[in-house]
Amino acid sequence: MKKIFLTLVLFFGISVSSSIHAYADDIATDESVAEQISNESLSDEVIDSLTIDDFVKAYEISSSDEEFKDLSEDDQNLYMIKLYNEIYESKSYRVTARYLPSAYENLNSAEKKLVKSYPAQAAQVYTASSLATKRTNALYKNGLHNGNGDAFRHTYWNAEMATMLAGYGSSFNPSNGKTNAKRWADAHEENKNQPANEKQMDLFNNNVGRSIVNKKYSSKDLEKKALAKVDAGSCRRIVNNKVVATTKAR
Repeated sequence: MKKIFLTLVLFFGISVSSSIHAYADDIATDESVAEQISNESLSDEVIDSLTIDDFVKAYEISSSDEEFKDLSEDDQNLYMIKLYNEIYESKSYRVTARYLPSAYENLNSAEKKLVKSYPAQAAQVYTASSLATKRTNALYKNGLHNGNGDAFRHTYWNAEMATMLAGYGSSFNPSNGKTNAKRWADAHEENKNQPANEKQMDLFNNNVGRSIVNKKYSSKDLEKKALAKVDAGSCRRIVNNKVVATTKAR
């Protein structure tokens, strides 16, 4: 199969030129997309090198591509695999420490499997996590670990993630978005070192966030709805080692 080049304008100043049209031409071969994907995979080394900024940049590139949203899921995955590998190859050095939000310092084995299986979704998931962390830091001065701020971050992350993973335009499906978001959120909680009460709290707040998405909302509306859930005591935090309702305190 011919080498597929994608148009990359990376934040570290490296450009690789081509277009989605070349990509579309290249995948229209006798090989099935599934066969191509099996030949174009993501290694642990590549995944370990990707920072949250890389995932966000990949999301920005793909979402700004007019034709990306019209591709099949398999084609989107192939597109993203190529994109991640190009980002990795374009770096002048290999990043071994990931710059991820405090709640997502390391990808566990379950998350790595999902990145390999759903590379297109990964860009959306970590873009949502980046946005959730930024908005949490802007809105909350306290409670960023196990408090109201923590509850908001998980709630908003899941609401944003469920929306991003629900599809585009007329194919937007809240049910699919929530199912996809749950897969990623549950994988994130697969940490044997996490205290049981923290896992209980996180899973609860993740579910509250996903429940918000019954139609397409803007990011601003999702933020308002997540805040309202926290303020109303519909989410959970930890006080004196017990899981209790959230409050309006920020």
